[in-house]
Amino acid sequence: MLDNFLYKDLYAQLLGDLDDLDYRLIDTNKGAYKHEASLGDDLTEQIKSCYQKKVAEPVGFFDVSVVKCDPGYEYNIHADNPNKIVSTVVYLYPEQGDGTSFVKEERVNSIRFDEIIWKPNRLVSWVNKGQRHMYRNTTDEIRCTLNIYQKKRDSFFKVQSSYG
Repeated sequence: MLDNFLYKDLYAQLLGDLDDLDYRLIDTNKGAYKHEASLGDDLTEQIKSCYQKKVAEPVGFFDVSVVKCDPGYEYNIHADNPNKIVSTVVYLYPEQGDGTSFVKEERVNSIRFDEIIWKPNRLVSWVNKGQRHMYRNTTDEIRCTLNIYQKKRDSFFKVQSSYG
């Protein structure tokens, strides 16, 4: 976990661009929607540079997107896709929201969680070892996060050129 991950100007720029991104619907749950938008090369490179300086050298394919979830949206308990090497979430908006909850203990009739407290511009990152987690939006506002995935391969299976 790292607070104030994005530089102030980059964070402000990203917040200012939230309404102008090209979102696509990726999920619905109980009538609430989840949308995702890829970021342009310039913003992606700035975020990658910030990650390199403040967190670690990225591994694999570095993929960045903004995810926004409607009020009432819930993504059930899951483990990340094995293609993801490192998963990272940066909380963007609103000022107060629901963080990511990691399964701490499972019993027959109950599950205990460790919840990361939501704080704008807080980075939460984990090496994918099958950790079960979930997130939801219990606020009356859109929940926006910056999601950074370091993957074994590009999700679109683009052919990588071997030419210089």
